[in-house]
Amino acid sequence: MNEKEAENLKKTALSQAELQAAGCPEETIRKILQEKNDRCQCRCLRQYRKEILAKLHREQEKLTNVDYLLYHMEK
Repeated sequence: MNEKEAENLKKTALSQAELQAAGCPEETIRKILQEKNDRCQCRCLRQYRKEILAKLHREQEKLTNVDYLLYHMEK
């Protein structure tokens, strides 16, 4: 591996700190870091993203319901 390839690898390699900053649970971090293939790591990250989005939608629905209740109470 030449210097340029090593530099590119550093740019694309995921670190535990980056995954923690993204809010990944330890189990997800372990799974992602165990994958040697970028495609597999991307698949794991996309799955985690779907989980976050599903949680966000559930919380948004709760917020909408609370807003609805407040609207009717303040009327």
